Amino acid sequence: MRSLRSFNGALIVAAVALATSGATARGLARPSLFRIELQPTPAAPSAQGVVTLEPAESPFGIALTPDGHFIFDLELRCNGLPAASTFGPYTQYVAWVVTADLSTSQKLGVASTAVPVKGQVAMNKFLVIVSAEGATIGDRWKGPIVLRGFSPSALLENFSGKTMFNGGMPQ
Repeated sequence: MRSLRSFNGALIVAAVALATSGATARGLARPSLFRIELQPTPAAPSAQGVVTLEPAESPFGIALTPDGHFIFDLELRCNGLPAASTFGPYTQYVAWVVTADLSTSQKLGVASTAVPVKGQVAMNKFLVIVSAEGATIGDRWKGPIVLRGFSPSALLENFSGKTMFNGGMPQ
């Protein structure tokens, strides 16, 4: 019985060491929880972007909305964007934060390679997208998306609940 306890203890120590080292079972580093690497879409394969997240300042230590969502300050930097006019009647790029189900969008600002976009987000799971837009910007993107990335909380998603992974039957 003693050897079983020491074996279990060794497993716990190994699991804690693995978790705190930032490594996964495959030996890869865990993704940063405060950095979102934006991926280009086929429309603009040379585009690159990164979003950094920081907890918003608060006199109470952690900034929360009244309903309990964390508030993050974010900064988006991008480069390699082609002229917006290459996609049609578009004049600029706009950065957006969108809920995971695409029902709610929040404009962050005009994105360019010269000046980072700064804003705040108070959503549990979200996407950051950059789209080509015309001179008038509405409440939702209308042009083609050139960069996109998922919030770190999307890493906690249970993929077994997705239609694609359960034989096509929604749960």
